[in-house]
Amino acid sequence: MAKAESNDNDGLTLELVRESLIRQEDSIVFSLIERARFPFNSPTYDPSYASIHGSSGSLVEFIVKQTEAIQATAGRYENPEEHPFFPENLPPSLVPCHKYPEVLHPAAMSVNINKIIWDMYFTKLLPLFVTPGDDGNYASTAARDLDCLQALSRRIHYGKRVAEIKFRYERKDYEPAIRAQMLKKR
Repeated sequence: MAKAESNDNDGLTLELVRESLIRQEDSIVFSLIERARFPFNSPTYDPSYASIHGSSGSLVEFIVKQTEAIQATAGRYENPEEHPFFPENLPPSLVPCHKYPEVLHPAAMSVNINKIIWDMYFTKLLPLFVTPGDDGNYASTAARDLDCLQALSRRIHYGKRVAEIKFRYERKDYEPAIRAQMLKKR
């Protein structure tokens, strides 16, 4: 298969995308295996379990929000491949921002489906692979959930890059469909 041409400024190639997808899938599998070591641990998801000052959600929400806040100060969400689950009120980065190449169209950059990922993970996926029960390891359970959520989010949102590289490779096949979609929206 021929390699897609890359814009010299962004270095995005079909081969690089493939390699990244393989690594991301490995990360997802590993994170799910690690989470499966713990039973469901329902108090982790019960907003009435822990009364944490300044927090009205569950323990897992508290841990995700606090972790994302720390990671935001370190610049994690300056990377266009990273998407927070709770983007509202994140603190600014305290480190100099790396100049990431502009790979995606601005409309694609604004897409964040983490609310859907969050709901799907907790209502559909999690009950499929963990055993019922409670071992009291709620903070560890929430930390493993965060690992799973971030790995899933990164891979799902990476689909935007997959679409971009496919578009670059077969522009003539995709442009008519894009134009037709734009006309429908008018």
